Amino acid sequence: MASDNANLKYTGLLFASAVLVLAVVALINSIVDPFGMYRISDIEGFNANKPAIYNRVRLLKAYEVRRIKPNSIILGSSRVHLGFNPSHTAWAENYEPRYNLAFDGGISKEMSAYRLHAIASGHLQHVILGLDSSYHHISHAPGSTRPGFDSSLLMNRYTWLNTARMLAADFKLLISLSTLLESIATVRGQSHADPVWLAQDGQRLGEVFFRHPHENYQRFGPRYYFDEIDKMEIGFQLEWRIPAPPQRQYHPAPPVEKDPTTSLGYVEMIIDYCRTHHIDLKIFLTPSHVHQLEISKATGAWPAIENGKRELVNLIEQDKMRHPDKDPIPVYDFSGYSSITTETLPEKESRDEMLYYWESSHFKEIVGDMVLDRLLGTDQSGLQIPEDFGVLLTSESIEQVLARDRESQAAYSASHQLEIRAITTWVENYKHEHGIID
Repeated sequence: MASDNANLKYTGLLFASAVLVLAVVALINSIVDPFGMYRISDIEGFNANKPAIYNRVRLLKAYEVRRIKPNSIILGSSRVHLGFNPSHTAWAENYEPRYNLAFDGGISKEMSAYRLHAIASGHLQHVILGLDSSYHHISHAPGSTRPGFDSSLLMNRYTWLNTARMLAADFKLLISLSTLLESIATVRGQSHADPVWLAQDGQRLGEVFFRHPHENYQRFGPRYYFDEIDKMEIGFQLEWRIPAPPQRQYHPAPPVEKDPTTSLGYVEMIIDYCRTHHIDLKIFLTPSHVHQLEISKATGAWPAIENGKRELVNLIEQDKMRHPDKDPIPVYDFSGYSSITTETLPEKESRDEMLYYWESSHFKEIVGDMVLDRLLGTDQSGLQIPEDFGVLLTSESIEQVLARDRESQAAYSASHQLEIRAITTWVENYKHEHGIID
């Protein structure tokens, strides 16, 4: 009997010790807050700089949305994450508070999930949706998520079950040994922390990121970096090619059963939800440099891009048919050949930067400001936006826009033969090295 009591006492002591240890770990992690979950107290020299968040941006933004409760969000990939400033003067007061809810590598399934999270967390009224003209966003490729995406951190409606699930996720993070190690690294690393390149409004700051002394952009120059990103894009497009449906002229498609398992299906879900919940939605296609488009042509992906735009217009047309008494959701295409996207590259050995682009995939904030001015119908920024930058896609204009891009593509190829030859060579070399047969 005495032995049983001793064992019980020992077990109780062990349990109490474990609870105490976990409580201490949770307290340390909540105070240091290495992932920016709570922002209770950011103290210079102690925990103000949080380098761990740069690898946990999806986690950080889940908590930031809960804290800020934005009225307006911007969704998209790294292009939107980098190029769109929520503090830009084009925004009116009724858009506040605003938050850049884009991610590096963000895809439509994630956008849809974080859109629901933003709605459930506050009073969302405005959504700007930036789509890449690629397999990630406007294709019938299977919808997926990136590493770091955790649905347990996201709400999709106000329910006690959602609250309990997120509290459990919070607790799991707070008592985690890996979080504790990041807390220790955060405190120890304050004296030599890198400059902060992620703003509190969610924007990735290119002026900080690209000018980091250890970044290849600074080490080797803009043109070297541009070429390297081109080569990376070739790999992405060849390894993840989506077969294009037979090329066809646009025609209003009848309503079809939604397929939430595809990239385009998640875009359709965003459109439907925003419409039925009276949320103002604006859609645009991101303006990568035309080198990205030339790569698409060289890899055989151009027909898929054209068809993706047709499919997107079809979704808008279906929405118009379902809501004939409402204004159509605008879709602006900034992705084609224009005086912005055809900006001349610096010479090979030059250290000169481009005005509009960091590299072929990512544009600078000045381009994002132009896009916002066009989308929001303002010229408060004083920027002179070229007339050929940003075309409204409709059922009446889509084929004309596509035909004009094909003409511009032919003209660009004729006037930039050396650049086109280099891209073609890189594509052929990649196919040969990786055993890709058309």
